[in-house]
Amino acid sequence: MLMKSVKGSLAFLISISLFVLVVPFSANADTVIQPQINYSDNSGLSFAVAPASISGLKNPKLQWFVNGKAVAGATKATFKATAKQKNLSIQVKATAAGVTASSVVGKIGQVIVNVKPTVSLVNPAGNKLVTSPGVFSPKTAKVAYQWYKGPLEIDGAKSSTYAPAGIDEGFKVFVNAKFTAKGFADNSADSIEFLIPVVKRNYEQVWQDEFNLTEGSAPDSAIWSSENGDGSKAAAGGGWGNRERQYYIPTLAKITTAGSLQIDATTSGAGEYNCYYKTPCEWVSSKYITKDKVGFKYGRIEARIKGPVGAGTWGAFWMLGADIDSRLWPWCGEIDVTELVGKAPNTAYGFLHGLLSGGFGGRGTTVDMPKGYADDYHTYAVDWLPESIDWYVDGTLFGSQQKKDKDWVFDHEFYLVMNLAMGGNLGGPIEPGLKQASISFDWIKFSTINGVGEVIKH
Repeated sequence: MLMKSVKGSLAFLISISLFVLVVPFSANADTVIQPQINYSDNSGLSFAVAPASISGLKNPKLQWFVNGKAVAGATKATFKATAKQKNLSIQVKATAAGVTASSVVGKIGQVIVNVKPTVSLVNPAGNKLVTSPGVFSPKTAKVAYQWYKGPLEIDGAKSSTYAPAGIDEGFKVFVNAKFTAKGFADNSADSIEFLIPVVKRNYEQVWQDEFNLTEGSAPDSAIWSSENGDGSKAAAGGGWGNRERQYYIPTLAKITTAGSLQIDATTSGAGEYNCYYKTPCEWVSSKYITKDKVGFKYGRIEARIKGPVGAGTWGAFWMLGADIDSRLWPWCGEIDVTELVGKAPNTAYGFLHGLLSGGFGGRGTTVDMPKGYADDYHTYAVDWLPESIDWYVDGTLFGSQQKKDKDWVFDHEFYLVMNLAMGGNLGGPIEPGLKQASISFDWIKFSTINGVGEVIKH
């Protein structure tokens, strides 16, 4: 059952300057003349002026140039270079009514790019840029793309389209097109740079859990279910797939006097349970999920959290794909809003996982918190949109990942997870003498972003 669905499209209002060919001749107000030179065979030596490119000129006089010098007698629409002239520059000029228009300067034997690639929006209200490769010869040349932000390559952005992410806002981007053809030297050309404007995001809060229940009570059962055990009975296997040392029980997550939810991890009573490592358990803790009760798709997910203290602690607020029972991890997808690891008390992690999106290692980033995350509450958030996922700490953007993987699995319902793990692959060795740790949640909220996002109640 859909409790609330607010759908829309997040538009990037990008003002793009049109690419203008700078040439000295215009036949009329609507026609810009620039002769275009094409190869007429596969030798890389035979050229011809494209008739349509000079159709606006009346009785034009042509002149071919090699290495900047006019070639005597080369005044026809075709030109045959010699083998010795290979790799020298080639150009043609057309003169009419006393005004001369020049082609691009190419190189004999190299792919000729008459018109550079251009970029435009897919549609006026779209959020994706699409590239036209321009005009080149030979026409059989293949085109490969690479997008840039300033002087830096944008990782993985190698298609003819590009969806700007929040982290691109305020930067200039362009696309480089590389042309390759058998028997010809490669060539490349850049589109014009254009500025990705800073687009205001309007947030409308439509769901929250502020943990305002009776002191000592468990999380709201209409929203949360406890996920118990050491993972041995789950698909992840013992240690929840991460070699974690704790056994989850429901009673270590309770509402505090201050109106927050505190999850404790402790060695006390752990020996009453058996863990996958074939000895009585070392730690017990709690893990709560919204699976089969409340789900989310797109929008802003945020929580105000005070992190744990002690090496070996691993507190987390994260999301898993709601189809995990039919599509196991990482095919279902995972979005980590934040992971707070005791061995790095000044670092917050923001990662996502998919089969190609990093798998076990994940794809994301970290941010330094000079005052740490355990002495006070901080707000951790993700802006989850169809084309990107952005991470924030206390309202500051610190990381972004774009839809680029073939397995992008972040386009369906996810559920929330909050837990305090001990040890494991990321938590690392547990500090000797550590007997107790805790993580606190003041509130969790969900908002739509410019109308995008939905809450699903089952």
